[in-house]
Amino acid sequence: MPDFLKKGLENLSKIWKGITTTQKIIGGVILGAAVIAIVVILAVSTSGDGVPLFNNQLAEEDFDRIATKLTEMNVKYVAKGKNQILVANQAVKNRTIMKLAEDGSMPKSRYSFLDIIQSKNITSSKFENDIKVRYAVQNKLEEMLKSSELIEKADVAFTMPEKSVFTKNDDPVKVAVVLTPKWGINLAEHKREIRGYQELIVNSIDRATAENVVITDDRGIKLNDFENENEDIKLKITKENLKIRENIIKDYENKLYNAIVGRGMVPADRLSITVDVKMNFDQEKENRREILPVVLKEDDPNTPYDDGERKYSITVSKKDTKEEFVGPNWIPEGPPGFDTNVPPAYQGALEQITKYVKSENIDNQVFGESNREIVRDPWEIQQITAAVLIDGTWQMQFNDKGKVVVENGGRKRVFTPVDEETIKAVRAFVQQGIGFKVDRGDTVAVSGFKRDRSAEFQKEDEAWKRQQQIFWLLLSVLGGIIVLIIGSIIYKNVMKEVERRRRLREEEQIRQHQLARELALKSAEEEGTQVEMSLEDKARLEMQENAVNLAREHPEDVAQLIRTWLQDE
Repeated sequence: MPDFLKKGLENLSKIWKGITTTQKIIGGVILGAAVIAIVVILAVSTSGDGVPLFNNQLAEEDFDRIATKLTEMNVKYVAKGKNQILVANQAVKNRTIMKLAEDGSMPKSRYSFLDIIQSKNITSSKFENDIKVRYAVQNKLEEMLKSSELIEKADVAFTMPEKSVFTKNDDPVKVAVVLTPKWGINLAEHKREIRGYQELIVNSIDRATAENVVITDDRGIKLNDFENENEDIKLKITKENLKIRENIIKDYENKLYNAIVGRGMVPADRLSITVDVKMNFDQEKENRREILPVVLKEDDPNTPYDDGERKYSITVSKKDTKEEFVGPNWIPEGPPGFDTNVPPAYQGALEQITKYVKSENIDNQVFGESNREIVRDPWEIQQITAAVLIDGTWQMQFNDKGKVVVENGGRKRVFTPVDEETIKAVRAFVQQGIGFKVDRGDTVAVSGFKRDRSAEFQKEDEAWKRQQQIFWLLLSVLGGIIVLIIGSIIYKNVMKEVERRRRLREEEQIRQHQLARELALKSAEEEGTQVEMSLEDKARLEMQENAVNLAREHPEDVAQLIRTWLQDE
C-alpha cells in the first residue's frame, strides 16, 4: 500500500477516534444518504424512456393512427418525434402489438423482429444467420400470439426459400400456425381476431402473403378461411336475433306469470301462460313527405272535446281578371299602297262582328309540409299472441254426517270451473301487460280447463290412508295401554285386600293363642300350682309379653314386621 494512502488512513482513524459517538452517528447518516442519492441519480440517468414499440421508423399517418389507438386502449407511451413510439417494457410491447393486430391497426410498413438477434457475428455464415433469424421470428411470433386473451399456446413454422434472380421464379414463403385456444373459447367464432393474427404474421415475415398463410386450431380446423365469412356473419346474426326473440318471450311470460300470481288473482298451480312474439329484424329506411294542416286555433286541453280550428290550406293571394271585346274583325292587309295579302276566302269575314270574353281566377294557397327521413330499429315487434289457461278448483265431497265420501278406494272430489269474472279480469290484465294493439293484430285468449290431477289425487289419498292407518294403530296401542294400566290397578287393589285379610286372620290367631296362654297361666296361678319353666320358656314368654305390649302401642309397626317375616318365609 502506498505511503500516502497509509498516512491518509491513519489520519482518518485518528479523526474517527477523536470525535464523539453522536458525531459518528451523524456522519454515518450523511454518508449513507450521499450513497443512496448517487445510486438514485445513476439509476435515473441510465434508465431510458422505454422499449420501442416498432423498430422501424413509422410513417406519419401510421404514427397518428397508432397513437390515437393507444390512447383509446389506455396504454401509456412516449412519442419521440413523429416516427417512434416507446412503451414501458417488453411485456407491454407484446400485449400492445397483439391488440393492434387483433384490431387491424398495424402499420402498413413491414414489421420485423430481427432486433432480437444478438448472436450474429462477422464469422457466421449466411445459412446460420438465416436459421437464427427464422428461429428468432418464430419465437417472437409465438410469444406475441400467446399474449392474446384467446390463445393458450401457439406454434409457428415457415419457410425461407432462396431469392431467385428472376422474380417470377421465386418460391413463395409458406407459413403454418397452430393455435390452441383457452378453455371454453371457440376460435372459429372470432373471425375478426383471426384476421388480425393473419395480418400480424404477414407483416412479421418477409415476403409472406395472406394466400400462403394457414392458421388452424389444435383440432386441425382451418381458421383463416374467409370465403364463407358473410354466411357465418348471417348465421351469427340469425342466432343473435333468435336469442333476442326468446329473451323477449321469456320476459313477457315471467312478467305476466309473476304479476298474476303475485297479486293473488290465480294460484301458481292453476295457471299456465304461453306467449309468442313475431318480430321483423330488417332495418328499414324511409323518406316520407306529409302534408300538414294549417292550425288556426290550438285545442284547449281543458275542454273534453277538440275545439281547435284547422284547414288544409289558406289563401295567400288571389287574382280575378275579366275581359270582354265586341267589334269588327281586323286582319292585317299589309303596308299601304300595296296589294292586300288577305286570301279571298277571308275577305268576307272582315266586316263581321267578333265577341271576345276572357275570365281568369288565380288563387294561391299555402299548406303545411313535413319531410322526414325515418330509420327504424333493426328489430320490430309485429305481433304478440298470448294464451292463458286457468284450472278450476276441486273440493272434497261430504255426506250428511260430515264425513268424506270414499269411492273406489279414494276420496271423492267435485270439480268447479273458473268463473267468467276471473277470466275477464285476467284477459284485461294480460292485454294491458303486453301492450295490446288491435292494428298490430295482437290476440289474447284466456280460457278455463280441467287439468288431469289423478296422479296428484292418488298420492294425496295414499297419504291420507297412511294417516288413517297410523291413527287407528296409535288408538289401538293407546287402548291397550289403558287396559293394562286399569288391570294393574285392579290387581294391586285385589292383592292389597287379600294381604289385609290374611294379616287380620293371622293377628286374630295370635291374639287367640295369647289369650289362651294368659288364661292358662291365670288358672294355674289361681290353683296355686307351681309350674316350673325352663329359661327358654321364660325368655319366650317375656318376648311374647313385650310383643303384645308393643303391638298394643304401635300396631302398624308390628304389622309391617310380621309382613316382612312372612315375605322372608
